[in-house]
Order: sequence, then C-alpha cells, then structure tokens
Amino acid sequence: MTVSELIKHLTVMPQDAIVVTEGYEDGFDIIRKVSLMKVEENPEKRWWVGKYIDSEKAEAVEVVFLNAETKAEKI
Repeated sequence: MTVSELIKHLTVMPQDAIVVTEGYEDGFDIIRKVSLMKVEENPEKRWWVGKYIDSEKAEAVEVVFLNAETKAEKI
C-alpha cells in the first residue's frame, strides 16, 4: 500500500481513533488492509505481548487496524 492509498483509507476512519498493527515479531510487511476493530487493554504486561487484544465487551474501544501482508492473507 502506498502513502496516498493509506491516506485515502484513513480519511474515512474515525479521526480520533487509535491506530494499531500486529504485535512483536521480526521483519516488515506491506500493509494490505485498513479496518476497524474493537479491542481492550491486554492484562498481560510483558514487552513481547501487544498492548491490546480483540474484544467483544461493551466497553471495548474501536481502533483502526493496519493489517500487514502476512496476516491479511489469512483473512
């Protein structure tokens, strides 16, 4: 995804939303998908674990998710 494509996707997203991507792993991938998802803070506070986890709870926060190439292939 190019910068101009990313900007186009982000302009339709809630402008005050947090932007997240995958947690810790090695290397880099291309962003293939921009979507909304609901998360909650992860109770596990270890450096290798992401700050947020998927959530269906009423108090979950909606965030903009930048889905990398390797993860987008699984969707």
